Amino acid sequence: PTSRVLHRLPDNTNLTIDFAALRADDLEADLRARDFTINAIAAKPANANDDKKENEVVLDGLSIVDPFGGLKDLNSKLIKAVGDPSERFAEDALRLMRAVRFAAQLDFDIEEKTMRDLTAYATALDSVSNERIRDEIVKIVKSDNPEIGFNLMQQTGLLALTLPELAEGVGVGQNKHHTYTVFEHNVKSLQYAAKYKYSLPVRLAALLHDVGKPRTKRPKDGDFTFYAHDVVSARLAEKLLKRLKFSNKITEKVVHLVRHHMFYYDVGKVTETGARRLLRRVGKENFDDLIKVRIAE
Repeated sequence: PTSRVLHRLPDNTNLTIDFAALRADDLEADLRARDFTINAIAAKPANANDDKKENEVVLDGLSIVDPFGGLKDLNSKLIKAVGDPSERFAEDALRLMRAVRFAAQLDFDIEEKTMRDLTAYATALDSVSNERIRDEIVKIVKSDNPEIGFNLMQQTGLLALTLPELAEGVGVGQNKHHTYTVFEHNVKSLQYAAKYKYSLPVRLAALLHDVGKPRTKRPKDGDFTFYAHDVVSARLAEKLLKRLKFSNKITEKVVHLVRHHMFYYDVGKVTETGARRLLRRVGKENFDDLIKVRIAE
């Protein structure tokens, strides 16, 4: 159950494949109940004397049983449900989030019908506990391609169901100093934090640092302002993180970083006294992370 083997995709990408124990006595019945074809592949030590079934191939010294075309989908970099996607999602609605998470972790596409049913059944996620949803969101945030994950969540309706505070920024323009909408800016800030392997709290702060902008947007002199958006963003971030049952330690850290991300930093104008005041306000233990959030933004 714990053995691993590297599988090389056509573009020379190596994938580490984890093998889990069987959940049923009948192998094909077990695989048929799995979520996606890339997770519905079985393996056993190859034996030259064994008769190979039609759906068996030998790979890296293992006899691979692949009744649903999982290896083909691996090579095509495709997330595809086993059988009818609607049936798989009905069995466990968390699979809606898992599809998006795998796409972000692996940089795979979601197969057309799987994507269509994922969107159609998105509201079924209401039946899943916040803790399980949180765990999938964390895996997306910690992936190398979180922007893919959050854009898919937005496209399928999962974002509004799980992170409505973040979804408020979809389509909301900023001002002449910004190219992207509020949502795009937040997600791209997270992607930058992921690029440099920043910690989970820094990544979460990068994602949530401007969630208060839609509620603070006001017209002024032919443009827009967002006064006190850092305060509103911190309040919304705290509400979101508590709802998803993040630990007090992570919640307090992220909220603190979001609240103070608008610090003044003009090197030519900031005095030593001002720098000391900022250090006292933010805390020495948080200063490096605050700089990382600002860099990501």
